[in-house]
Amino acid sequence: MPERKTIMKNDRAVSETMGVALLIGIVVIMLSVEGAFVFSRGGPEDFPHASLQEWMDTSEDTIYLKHCSGEAISTDELEIVANINGVRYVHTSPEIYEDLGNKSHWDLGEVLTINASSEWGLDLKDYDQIDLYIVDTPTKELIQKVKLTTDFRKTPYEIGWITPIGGARDTSPGGSAELYHVQFEENSDDEGTYTVYHTPEREGNETIPTIYQEFDFGVNPCMYGYRPGDSLSNVTLKIVYRTNDNSILKIQLRFYDIDNSSNWYYRNVTLPERNAFTAEYIDLTDHINTTEDLANFTVRLEAVTNADEHSQKEVNIDYLGLWIE
Repeated sequence: MPERKTIMKNDRAVSETMGVALLIGIVVIMLSVEGAFVFSRGGPEDFPHASLQEWMDTSEDTIYLKHCSGEAISTDELEIVANINGVRYVHTSPEIYEDLGNKSHWDLGEVLTINASSEWGLDLKDYDQIDLYIVDTPTKELIQKVKLTTDFRKTPYEIGWITPIGGARDTSPGGSAELYHVQFEENSDDEGTYTVYHTPEREGNETIPTIYQEFDFGVNPCMYGYRPGDSLSNVTLKIVYRTNDNSILKIQLRFYDIDNSSNWYYRNVTLPERNAFTAEYIDLTDHINTTEDLANFTVRLEAVTNADEHSQKEVNIDYLGLWIE
């Protein structure tokens, strides 16, 4: 009778392997839950990213802060702390709100002023040691820190020619004026590289004030190293234009002058007729000589023609630039 072999089933090793796998699975699940919990926690709230320019005028005990670039800043989440000769002073959110004309946001281009005399009873001196901290109150993060000085311009600025960035407008029938038309000097006959100003028929010998091309330069003086009260020694306007033929009676430039009672000042400049693109340089220093003048600088071109209004006579502007010193 043949010998019967007994085969025994050994599942011990399988049980150990399954146990290890289960333990690893439990650990992975626990780590996943903990990770989800950790990453679901809210981090610090985002705070505004902005570039501010600060300077002071010791003759008026005044600190100036200008919003030069970046996001608008909520005034109810803002605090300005000044450390002046080791003493801490605070300009609070409600005071900032009031300084900005009861506005909820400090917008690009707006200047905030703090009078240290009336607010903190201080007589600022040029040699005062002043550290300024602009603080986002919800996060307690610094938006900007600066050591204040009366010397706003540490080094001379190379400005060069400034072209309009504030806006362009044409009120002549069928005319067109865009900023890009006058921001690059091309002297080209290619369409689209210059403005088209359809000149109206003259009324007597004068231009018609309601028909014009207007360009707002939108200059931000602080971006070029100027502060309120600075004076300008040389302001020159460059205009590259053409009249196409000799039918233009008069081309007159006007520009915005805040010192003039009517604001719009007629500069007595009659541009000569040019059948090809030609550059003319106009000295405006007698009228545009402060940073306030510069910040509001807008120029208009008015022209009239001797021809019939249906002849569609036009003046083209290829470039406008402003030189500042």
